[in-house]
Amino acid sequence: MVITQASSSPGTGWSAVANLQTAVNNARSSAKPLQLLPGLYLTSQILVDAASGGGNRLEMFAEQGTVTVRLSGAAPYLLDVNNVPDVVIRGINFDGNNQAITSSGIAGLIRFEGSSTTDFILSECSVTNSPVAGIYAASNARGRIADNRISNCDTGIFSIDCTVYIEDNGLSTLNNNGICVWTSSLGGNGSLVSGNTINWVNNAAGGTGQYGNGILVYRAGNVKVSANNIFNTKFSAIRLNAATNSHVVNNYCWNLQEAAIFIEAPGAGENLSGCIVSGNNIDTAGLGITVANSGLYGDGLADRCLVSNNIVNNITNNAIPYPDGSKPFTTGRGITVETNTIVTNNVITSTAGAAIGLGVNDAAKDIMASGNLINNCPMGIAYSANGSASSILVNSNIVRGYRNITNVSDPNYPISGAIVSYSFNGTLFQRDTNGGSPNTDYGNATQTSSGALTVGMNRANP
Repeated sequence: MVITQASSSPGTGWSAVANLQTAVNNARSSAKPLQLLPGLYLTSQILVDAASGGGNRLEMFAEQGTVTVRLSGAAPYLLDVNNVPDVVIRGINFDGNNQAITSSGIAGLIRFEGSSTTDFILSECSVTNSPVAGIYAASNARGRIADNRISNCDTGIFSIDCTVYIEDNGLSTLNNNGICVWTSSLGGNGSLVSGNTINWVNNAAGGTGQYGNGILVYRAGNVKVSANNIFNTKFSAIRLNAATNSHVVNNYCWNLQEAAIFIEAPGAGENLSGCIVSGNNIDTAGLGITVANSGLYGDGLADRCLVSNNIVNNITNNAIPYPDGSKPFTTGRGITVETNTIVTNNVITSTAGAAIGLGVNDAAKDIMASGNLINNCPMGIAYSANGSASSILVNSNIVRGYRNITNVSDPNYPISGAIVSYSFNGTLFQRDTNGGSPNTDYGNATQTSSGALTVGMNRANP
C-alpha cells in the first residue's frame, strides 16, 4: 500500500484513508507493506498490537529523509508496537514536536514492548524532540535498533528487560543519558551496544552519576559495549553498574567531565564480576577508568576484572556539579581498581593525579599492575599501604617523567613519586609520609616485599 497527503490539506489529510492509524491497520489487514510518500504527516498516537490489523506484522517505510511523522498533541506515545513480531520500520523521521508524553513511569516516543515483539527492526529513521526517551524497549521485546539518528530527547534509547542490538546510531543533544540497557534484577541479558556515536549528554535531572552518561548499563549482564565514539558527557562515557560478565572494548571517549569508563557495584547485593575493559582510547576526562567498590560500607563487590591495552591521556581535575550545589573535583587518576583486578599493558600519559591507583585505603585486595607504560604523570603507580590491604603486585612497568620529590613540605609532594603508597582523606588521594620524611619510592627497586606490596623489575626515570 502507498499513501500520500491530500493536496488540499497538507499535513492533516490523506488521499485514501482518514488517518495514519487507519492506513497502518489496512496495510496489516491486507498483509502488505506500507510506503509513505514524501511529506509531513501530522498524527496522534499510532498503535500496532495483536488486536488490530488482523494481528499481522507491519512493514512501514519511506525514502530516507523524505517523510516526517509528527505528533500533533499530548499522547502516551507516537508509535507503540505491542506484542507483534517481525515489525520493520525504515527511513521515517519521527518528530515528537516536544508534546507531552502522558505514559506513567519510564516512557518513550517510539515503543517496542511485550515478549511477542520479537525480531523488530528500526533502521534509518530519525527520532527527535521528545521530552522522554526517543526509543523505548520493554517487557522482553527483542530486536535491532540500527543506523538511526536521535536528537533533542531526554534519553536517546532506553531498553529495560530486553535483548536489543543497538548499532551504528548517531545520538546528540540529550538531556540525561544516551543509551541505557537495564534489567529489573541481576541476570544475563546479552545485548550489544556497538558502533554508535554519542555527542553532548547533559545531566538535567541532577544526580551523582545516574544521569549524564553516554552509555549506562544497570544490572544487565553479558552486555558488550564496543567500538562506540562518545564525546562531551557531563559524567561518564560508559558506566556499568552491577553488570556482570560484560565487555567494554575498543571505544573512543573524549571530553568527559567525570570518569570516562566507570565500572562499579553500587549497593549491597548489586555486585559486578568478570568485566573486561580493553582496547579503549580515552582522551580528556576527569578520571580515566575506575573499577570501584569492594563490598565495604554498604557497597556491592566489583571483582574478577581485567583492565588491559587501553590508551589513557589528558586526565584533569574537573568540577562536577552535584544536586546540592556543590562542585567537588575529580582527582585526575588514570586507572584505579580495588579488588581482584589486573591492570596490564596500558599506556597512560598526562594525568593530574596518579597514573594508576591500586586500592583505596582498606579496599585493596588481590590487585596487580604489570607491563604498563606511564609517561609525564606526576605520580606513577600509587598503592594502598593500609593495614587491611593484601596481595598487591607491581612489576615490569615503565614510569617516565614523574615528580621526584624528597621534601614532604614541597606543595607538590602529595602528588609525586614513581611507585609509592598513598591514601584517600575523604577529598584527595595523596602520597603518604614517613614522619617528616618521604615514604619509600620503589620505582627502581629489585624484587621487594613490604606489607601487602610485592614489587620489582620496574623502570623509573623522573
